[in-house]
Amino acid sequence: MTMSGALIGGLIGLAFGVVEYFVFGRLIENALRRSEKGPGPGILDLVRKAQLILFPIIGFFAGLVLVDRGAS
Repeated sequence: MTMSGALIGGLIGLAFGVVEYFVFGRLIENALRRSEKGPGPGILDLVRKAQLILFPIIGFFAGLVLVDRGAS
């Protein structure tokens, strides 16, 4: 059984999104521990959630275009 390039790209994008989610979570924890003021922690939280959704979608389409359509 072989997986399509789009599925592989989506899974790789998901893996990157999960890693970034935890990295940004650690940054947010550090900022809150230091009692950072301003919109920074809130923006980082929004970005990490957006990446968790967007990276698999981008990876899916990249795999679809580059692998499944035979780009060289």
